[in-house]
Amino acid sequence: MLCAKCQKNEATIHFTTVVGTEEETVDLCKDCAPPGIANLDLEKAKARSTIGKKCEFCGAKAYSGQMLAGGEAIYWCFECGTELMSIVTELLKTERPDLLRRSKEAVSFLSLGSDSDFQAWSEAASRRSLQLLKEKRRQDGRDEQS
Repeated sequence: MLCAKCQKNEATIHFTTVVGTEEETVDLCKDCAPPGIANLDLEKAKARSTIGKKCEFCGAKAYSGQMLAGGEAIYWCFECGTELMSIVTELLKTERPDLLRRSKEAVSFLSLGSDSDFQAWSEAASRRSLQLLKEKRRQDGRDEQS
């Protein structure tokens, strides 16, 4: 099977996302996969699991999270994650609409996530989004100490 991105190399890395009953699989070669995925250490990945983690924003049980530069991790519940992704989407639309216009076909989040320009933008945008959500929750009285 060829890499979905370059259409040249054999795909050796396979991502499958499941949302409800919908599944999407993206097959990539080592060169097109996001940095670090080709040499992923499964023990380190298990250590980054959300099991037993609490939401960074409201303290509820975390269902997802993100590793930031330097090994720092943040976790969120469904409700706070939805709000956080809304903020990230708005930042992407206002700061880098060119990333969304690269293809006339529908762009999946996994294919966008492997884009080097998107990767460069996303680390700083993630940190800004986290701060914006914390400020929003503090301003509307949901969090006094965030």
